[in-house]
Amino acid sequence: MKQNKIIGLTGGIASGKSLVSSYIKQAGFPLIDGDEVAKNLQEEAQFLEKIEEAFPGMVVDGRLDREKMGRLVFAQEDQRRRLNQLMHPAILEAIRKDLSKIQGTCFIDLPLLIETMDAPGALDYDEIWLVWVPRHIQVQRLMERDEIDEAYALEKIHAQMDLDTKKCFANVIIDNSKTPDDTLGQLDKELARL
Repeated sequence: MKQNKIIGLTGGIASGKSLVSSYIKQAGFPLIDGDEVAKNLQEEAQFLEKIEEAFPGMVVDGRLDREKMGRLVFAQEDQRRRLNQLMHPAILEAIRKDLSKIQGTCFIDLPLLIETMDAPGALDYDEIWLVWVPRHIQVQRLMERDEIDEAYALEKIHAQMDLDTKKCFANVIIDNSKTPDDTLGQLDKELARL
């Protein structure tokens, strides 16, 4: 018997998922952050060894060079796939452990949730919530946030599934293209429904 309601929260780079996940936590819902899980894994010595073995030169002084790794995986799809194959089973295993300690409704914030839905060991979600913005706003926000040019912003965005495509998989779409208050108003309605 399933006791937890698992809600997957996803979006794209610079779509505003951080605003949404912060608000969900403030509202008192447990939320497991897939990026945080990944960062914790990448600090474990045995996992760093696996990364260094698969991507020589990416571990410097016992730490993953995230900037260098980011440039590599955003530019080369085969390298991105290799990193995902290495990371995702371990991330899902860690999330399952965290989930086992939670009763009731829990959100799981996972950027590649939709891309990994059919992967072995994928989680079974009761609902999928998508934080969505139009492409031109996503590009602008990413350029401003990361202080990068449009070409690199587009490279990063194209490395992920298009937000409009992700809409087809979502039960709830949070439109984050207007003001933060508008976004949080949408969230209030959805959280009240739970």
